[in-house]
Amino acid sequence: MSASRRLDRVRQGLGQEALDSLLLTDLEDIRYLSGFTGSAGWALLTLQNSFLLLDFRYLTQAAEEVSGFEVVPTSSSPWKLIADLSKKLKVKRLGFVSSELAYDHFSKLKDCLDGVELVPVHSIVGRLRMIKEPEEIEAIQESARLLSETMNEVLGLLRPGMKEREVAALFEYGLKLNGADRAGFETIVASGPRSAMPHAVPSERTIKAGEFVKIDGGCQWKGYHSDLTRTVVWGKASPEQERIYQVVLRAHDEALAAARPQIKAEELDAVCRRIIEEAGFGDFFGHGTGHGVGLSVHEEPRIGRDSKVILEEGMTFTIEPGIYIPGTGGVRIEDTILLSGSGAQVLTKSLREMLL
Repeated sequence: MSASRRLDRVRQGLGQEALDSLLLTDLEDIRYLSGFTGSAGWALLTLQNSFLLLDFRYLTQAAEEVSGFEVVPTSSSPWKLIADLSKKLKVKRLGFVSSELAYDHFSKLKDCLDGVELVPVHSIVGRLRMIKEPEEIEAIQESARLLSETMNEVLGLLRPGMKEREVAALFEYGLKLNGADRAGFETIVASGPRSAMPHAVPSERTIKAGEFVKIDGGCQWKGYHSDLTRTVVWGKASPEQERIYQVVLRAHDEALAAARPQIKAEELDAVCRRIIEEAGFGDFFGHGTGHGVGLSVHEEPRIGRDSKVILEEGMTFTIEPGIYIPGTGGVRIEDTILLSGSGAQVLTKSLREMLL
């Protein structure tokens, strides 16, 4: 979809919210609409105009990347310029994404504005980003391919005696060698009792045979993300480890089978949660079943309790049930999927065997 078509759809959203302008501060939203890939900037949209406010560092970059926006140079503080543009354009109701604009910035902007009502809204652009366009799907598929290849390589190298940080470094180095832009986030490697921490930071701990090793990695390619977790045991697993792993695997696979257009996100979450609860591990599954993946590694839709989002064809998200028992260890199995008209298409294709 062209940048102009995306802007038209955002402007339709402005009309639905009775707004005559919208301030964007989220860089992924700005990239989605303009193509700008820099690390700082603000966008101001009206029903007729589109402005991208950038400081000196990004002006040459913007000339190469940006379409559909007038680039306006600004100092490090854009609030006075936003106020001046709003006055010039006779803005009366300026929307802002309440989850993105910091209170300090809100206060500074409010102090600069005169006769303009600031209106908090949910992310209009974020709603559009949930349904991926063909070129976005292609980028996520390639990201997932690179991530899967790297995961398989690292699992092939994993040995007792390696440190968690060593494995994480190999993973991120492998991503770069395989062609990724960068890791999607700091790679999680957690072994033994530390695997019970869902988002453990890799440590100097030495990996031992017969214990869980959880590896959670992400890949970014052309701005688009994928996310993948595998949990393995080197050597022989205990009966309890085998039981925990099989419960998580069943929850994961049944959620994949249940994923289809028009199901509510909370209903998909309930599929995983029911299996884990019936196995007696309900108290040890404390996070949601998944999250959207795209320009952000965590975005809408959220697949969790009380998520009323209706899942639709073209959405990309994760399925990632887990069981985490303090003092013992944890298992998570995660894949990035594309929701098609026929159900879930798994994009991350990595080894799923528990034993190495």
